[in-house]
Amino acid sequence: MKWSEYANLAQQSLEKFYLADTKEQFLNNFYPTENPEEDNKVFNYWWLAHLVEVRLDAYLRTNKQADLEIAEHTYMHNKTRNGGTLVHDFYDDMLWNALAAFRLYKTTGKKLYLEDAKLVWQNLVDTGWNDTMGGGFAWRRPQMYYKNTPVNAPFIILSCWLYNELHETKYLEWAIKTYEWQTKVLVRKDGFVEDGINRLEDGAIDTEWKFTYNQGVYIGANLELYRITKEAKYLATANKTADISLKELTEDGIFKDEGNGGDEGLFKGIFYRYFTDLIEETANKTYLDFVFNSCQILVDNAKVDGYLLMGMNWKEKPSGKIPYSAELSGMIALEMAAKLER
Repeated sequence: MKWSEYANLAQQSLEKFYLADTKEQFLNNFYPTENPEEDNKVFNYWWLAHLVEVRLDAYLRTNKQADLEIAEHTYMHNKTRNGGTLVHDFYDDMLWNALAAFRLYKTTGKKLYLEDAKLVWQNLVDTGWNDTMGGGFAWRRPQMYYKNTPVNAPFIILSCWLYNELHETKYLEWAIKTYEWQTKVLVRKDGFVEDGINRLEDGAIDTEWKFTYNQGVYIGANLELYRITKEAKYLATANKTADISLKELTEDGIFKDEGNGGDEGLFKGIFYRYFTDLIEETANKTYLDFVFNSCQILVDNAKVDGYLLMGMNWKEKPSGKIPYSAELSGMIALEMAAKLER
């Protein structure tokens, strides 16, 4: 099968395994689900943002209007369930949704999506930045002292996108200011990106949390700044982070299992999204081979009754209760493989 066919199958598999019975829930949080009421207690706002993006990936690949309608419906469902706004206690959740909104705007031209993305950006600037740990955006409103990569790097990406669209200098200024803080505080000399600092109000960096999505969004932030400024240092840093990610986080040609909390299921897919962007910029064959080879391992282990059930650990057959975040991660990876195949 071609990667585009695997991507189609992955899109169908999400509904096969996770489609819920109620309009409010949209998808069951886990498969299998024996107790939907208990399993679906948590509203995974940020997972749905990535579902919007991967549905949009399908539309950009197939040009089928139905795929775009699913992406837009998912976005409005998520926003409505969050009280009709993208504003939330978690700044990173807001940003994942803002990135999805901006991509929908670029695809549809609908100003509603642009306004949502701008609202999130302004809300972070107005309320999220403080001088604790020398600056940076907080992870969430009740914990303003804790700063982490999943907020700051996506903020840089969003800022760059808004700058490119609106040509207002404030967006680029904030992107560079945030990048300088992020790089100084949370990026090792070898390019590896740490998760966060001061979570326990002790000034410590969570060096034991080695997650793929931190590397991915930092790669994306560097790429966006490189494209705007044409400064080679940003592209060099993106490559350095990619290299150390593949060295430190993989085993036998595939990313290691990152945990079983649910959220971790999405981390790999986010890396693949921005890593693919880097591959398109550089045509690095080593990177390209990693995507195709690791995705082959993924699908070989995920085949279940003609569909793809993608677990937390891509190196083995899925087992136990699998969060749909893990299915989403695999979907993103396969959409990126299909994108690189074209």
